[in-house]
Amino acid sequence: MRKLIEMPEQGWLYIMMTPSDYSRIKIGMTKNNPLLRLRDLKTGDPYLALQAAYFIPINFGMYLRDAESLIHNYFCNLRIHFLDDEDQINKPSEWFKMDCRDSVSNVDNVFKNHGFNITDDTSNPFIIGSRTAIKYYEPDLIFAPCDLTMSFNNGL
Repeated sequence: MRKLIEMPEQGWLYIMMTPSDYSRIKIGMTKNNPLLRLRDLKTGDPYLALQAAYFIPINFGMYLRDAESLIHNYFCNLRIHFLDDEDQINKPSEWFKMDCRDSVSNVDNVFKNHGFNITDDTSNPFIIGSRTAIKYYEPDLIFAPCDLTMSFNNGL
């Protein structure tokens, strides 16, 4: 039995892509495990995939929404706007015209250029320095409990 890792009161920035167009990515945020957000978004595109997720801790140096805005503003000239329908005229989306193969390194570089650090050491996300985000990939976001944990859960 597998259980998704959840980190309450923490935030995530994520990058998702769709194989229907390798030059289009989604950069968004969620308070929950990014795999839960992926599951919700798959109703619109069943082939949507998670490229990477950044755990933004409380001591990061800016709020989660500000970190998302930093990334969105940096890539504003690549932003895809909604179609011209009703009240969505010129409303920006979280989708960007960017090669999915470059998306993770591009986001890493934006953070680094603004004085933030990125680590992929997921061993202990609660002991990281300030101004540091932890980069996760899909397998890192799933927790498979060991036999000892399972025995406690079963009352043994």
